[in-house]
Amino acid sequence: MGYPCVATAILEAHTDQVWILEWNHEGNFLASASYDKSVIIWGVGLEQKWEKRDLLPHPYPVVSLAWSPDDSILLAGTEHHIKMWYTKTGICLRTLEEHSEPVSALAWLPDDSGFLSAGLDFKIVLWSTEGQKRDIWGVLPVRVVHMVITPDFTRLLAIGTRPSAPVDLRTENDSTSVGALKGSMASPPSEDGHQFLVFDIATRRNESLILFEGELTSLTVSANSQYALVGRCPNDLQLWDLNLGHLVRTYTGHKQSKDIIRSCFGDLDSNIVLSGSEDGKIYVWNRDTGALLEVLEGHGEGSVNCVACNPRNPRIFASCSDDSTVRVWEAPRDMLLKFTDSSANPNEV
Repeated sequence: MGYPCVATAILEAHTDQVWILEWNHEGNFLASASYDKSVIIWGVGLEQKWEKRDLLPHPYPVVSLAWSPDDSILLAGTEHHIKMWYTKTGICLRTLEEHSEPVSALAWLPDDSGFLSAGLDFKIVLWSTEGQKRDIWGVLPVRVVHMVITPDFTRLLAIGTRPSAPVDLRTENDSTSVGALKGSMASPPSEDGHQFLVFDIATRRNESLILFEGELTSLTVSANSQYALVGRCPNDLQLWDLNLGHLVRTYTGHKQSKDIIRSCFGDLDSNIVLSGSEDGKIYVWNRDTGALLEVLEGHGEGSVNCVACNPRNPRIFASCSDDSTVRVWEAPRDMLLKFTDSSANPNEV
């Protein structure tokens, strides 16, 4: 059994539902964001104990995170703005205000030339590394629920909800409470239709448009940039081949009818698929066969909202839940934490 299935650490500091997890690129620090309006950076100290650094409270719950390529900056997206945190000191460098609705996704450009932010206000904004607005990368026909850039820096993927009635994109939209991002991205009755869009980054042209029945809730891409996992309500996780543009496989068994559940690929070759579930469990599938390998228990009541595989050690992943905890899971023979730099101290990010 080579995949992580043993909970080796329970991280308790948040006081409410934990929604988002994001490992840094070196895999030795983990950021978590919660409905309690806090962001915490976790790291392993000198005695192999998990230690934490709290970033100052945000005015609203945080719904998106992204580490810079050199891990020196952590972006946190919330109701209408983005905060840029300097991870070595925990100081907020800048607050960016461009979106008129919740910032649902953040993504640094792999060449470290800047980053993108996406929101429920239909916009994707291009920023410099210093946080200066450079351009409106695109105005999409959907309220963007999630966005990712493929590791090979060739495509931008986005999912969202299409309004059934015309929307004047030249005017600022009414604010949507960031709390709606915990529950299903269910839109008001005037909105229906759900889209998965694939853009060529060089030209910003839409390569393909896939229409869905049922809400799309999350998006992730494999390390080789070939496959995308798309979460769809109810109770559906789909594998798409981006090169061929067709559905490869569907994974079922978990529960996802009202909450956003962020899934991920596991191991170096992305041969494992992991997902949280509204029943408080974590589901593990074989990517190629779709076989359900195991159902992991351990979290308390409520949804497991996000799972994230360590980028340097695929035998480790983390999960977060409505039970206010973050849990670290490892493969059975890796009971000791093994990071690229296991002696790193959270005070020296």
